[in-house]
Amino acid sequence: MARFNPTKEDLSENPPTPENLIRGFHGRPVQHKFKTIVPIEDYDGAVLLGRSTTIYYKSDKRDPKDPKGEGAQGFMKVFYHDQDPDSYLFAIPVSSELDNFQEELAAQCVDNKLLNKVRKKNLIPQGDIPTILMELGHLDKVILDVGESDPYTLTFHGFRLYVADDMRTLFGLPFHNGKFLDTCVYVWKSNHTKVNWRGIID
Repeated sequence: MARFNPTKEDLSENPPTPENLIRGFHGRPVQHKFKTIVPIEDYDGAVLLGRSTTIYYKSDKRDPKDPKGEGAQGFMKVFYHDQDPDSYLFAIPVSSELDNFQEELAAQCVDNKLLNKVRKKNLIPQGDIPTILMELGHLDKVILDVGESDPYTLTFHGFRLYVADDMRTLFGLPFHNGKFLDTCVYVWKSNHTKVNWRGIID
C-alpha cells in the first residue's frame, strides 16, 4: 500500500470539506461513502441524559500524540475526549422506549434543574437532521454528570460515533451488520466541540 500523504487541507484546524476532515482524522484515504441516513426525522422527543464530561471511543486512526508503533494508523485503540466547556448528551428513541437507567438519568436532570439550565443556554437539539455523517469510530462509553450525584457511566454496544457535515455535531448511532438497530439515537449539543485531524476537541 502506498504511503498516505495528507494535504494541508487535511491537516487544517478547520477542514474545508468532509473529505479533508476524515482523511486527516483517520490518516488514510476515504474508504467508503459517508452515511447519509439517520433513523430519525427530527429532534422531537430528544431527552436530556446529562452533561457529557468524557467520551471514550475505539478507532484504528493514527494517534497524533504517539503516531508510531501501535499508535500508527491501522491498530485498534481506545481514545478519550474530555469535554469542557459544557456539552450535553440527548437520547432520541427511534421506536422503542427509554430503558430504566435512561429514565433515571432524565429524571435526575429535571430534579436537579439541569434541563432548565440547558434550555436557558439554548443547547437543545434543533434544526434539520444532517444528510452527511462521517464515522469516527466505535462508541464505547460516556461519563455523565447529572447534577449533585456522583458521575454515571453510560456504556454502548454496537454503536458507532459519527460527526455531522458541520464538523461539530456528534452522533451515536446503533449500527450493526449494515443495519440500524431499533433503539435510541444519541446526539451531543455544544457550542464549542469540533473535529479535525487532531481528534475531537473543544
